[in-house]
Amino acid sequence: MKINKITVLGAGIWGSVIAQHLARKGCNVYLWEYNEQLLNVLKTMGRHPNIPNFKIHDNIRLTGNVAEAVENTDLIIFVISSKAIRTFCREQLKPLLAGRVVPIISASKGIEDKTFKTICEIIEEELPQLKDKVLAFSGPSFALEVAQNVPTKIMLAGADELLVRQIGQLINGDPIIIVPAKDRRGVEYGGGIKNVLAIGCGVIDGIGDGANAKAALITQAMQEMNDIIISQGGQSGSVYSLAGFGDAILTGMSAISRNRRLGEKLGAGLTLEEAKKEVGTIAEGVNSVQSVYDIARKNHLNTPIIDAIWQIVCQGKKPHVLLHAMGFTDRGNK
Repeated sequence: MKINKITVLGAGIWGSVIAQHLARKGCNVYLWEYNEQLLNVLKTMGRHPNIPNFKIHDNIRLTGNVAEAVENTDLIIFVISSKAIRTFCREQLKPLLAGRVVPIISASKGIEDKTFKTICEIIEEELPQLKDKVLAFSGPSFALEVAQNVPTKIMLAGADELLVRQIGQLINGDPIIIVPAKDRRGVEYGGGIKNVLAIGCGVIDGIGDGANAKAALITQAMQEMNDIIISQGGQSGSVYSLAGFGDAILTGMSAISRNRRLGEKLGAGLTLEEAKKEVGTIAEGVNSVQSVYDIARKNHLNTPIIDAIWQIVCQGKKPHVLLHAMGFTDRGNK
């Protein structure tokens, strides 16, 4: 498989870091960004304003033109908001590809409301010629650490084993190690659910009840993740993989996690809108809370942790409902 041009959609922190990694490996990368202000800063400064000491590689071409970005491309990598992907595929990418088969990697995480479809499934539904050519890219991977050359393992999952191996070899290299997987659905659901759990960990931090309670929450929540993934046709192995347990530890325990920070604001008593404003950047877990909760209800699953996080995020309930869900019934009642 010969790849001459790679298109990265989204020049946020993670998209820019992925583009930089591939450019350093000698790839010709087109980095597309819809936000004109960010795009102009990147072009003018030659650096990313939110990544320390990040000089954009010479192999990266910056553009705000989707047609230019995807013309004759051999691989597309999605790193845009999960909420925007269906519309983007339908209105912009579909007419440009015009039935052409181009492998796609989804580095975006989330579960669609009502349909419960994963990002890869949304892409395949809107671009049916790409059946089994869409891969999930998920695992414990803070972009700022990858930018600093910190060793990182990420799962690449898809039904086409040959494609997974070929694309994996392309990406694989210091500091990123690729772990191939077949259970794309389990990997994607793990990536979506762990963001919700990270919000719960942040709520514990905001309340001020410490690492003991967070460890208990993650332990209890992994069983809920397992039950949800199994109900959706995924495998238990994915729950306890890098994309499930590994990513849950990273995003739930680290101070720099956006989802954890948003939960911390909620735990401290802020409203969702106030919390989102203070965090600033997108916390994808907010987009997944309702979907994860609805899946659990549809399948009659016992998910007290998920239920409590949903109550806090979607119904504005007091943060102590999460402690109550964990069995700490006297907390918050004094």
